[in-house]
Amino acid sequence: MGLGQLEIRIIRNFYFMSKRTLSLIIVLFLTALGLMFIAQAKPEQQQTPIQPNITPRVTPPVAQTVLLFGDLSMTTSSTQPTHSIPIIIQTGKNLVTAVQIELLYDPQIITNVSITQGTFFSKPVVLLNYIDDANGRISYALGINPQDSGKKGEDIVVATLTFKAKISTPTATTISFLPKTLVTEEDVAQSVLKSANPTQFIVGKNVKYTK
Repeated sequence: MGLGQLEIRIIRNFYFMSKRTLSLIIVLFLTALGLMFIAQAKPEQQQTPIQPNITPRVTPPVAQTVLLFGDLSMTTSSTQPTHSIPIIIQTGKNLVTAVQIELLYDPQIITNVSITQGTFFSKPVVLLNYIDDANGRISYALGINPQDSGKKGEDIVVATLTFKAKISTPTATTISFLPKTLVTEEDVAQSVLKSANPTQFIVGKNVKYTK
């Protein structure tokens, strides 16, 4: 084999090797390009953030104050006995600034009705004191002095109701709180009265309290 033929064979082999190498490079390039395209087209999975365990705060109800009647008593210092019954307040956590008491009674059974402040407020301001004896209605409101703070306590007398029996025969009767009864608290726009319980008793000769 001459030198010329050897050179031709080397050039030919180099040519075929370069062609195969070039084809391989092109294939690898296209494969890499395809993988990059797939990677960019695939949406990123959003990781859900881990939420810490939070215990919800339980807010106590705003209205916690209860109004109810205490035990009925009777004084016999006069010819006609006088009955009295305290109105009790239980405030819970409410800081009470004023109480408006609206009562309904039977004027055919009860008469000479009056209402006075109790010991819940130390030096209260009486805002309203109206008794409609013909229709058996009582409107009484009292509150703290402007410079004082709200009060709270349990089973304290906020007011005392006194009256006389209009009849001599022992008769059952009821005194009820009306819907306009309310209790106010510091920095609270609504009434904080939770409930107001009526009372039933017997007036007449031998009085018995039948709560």
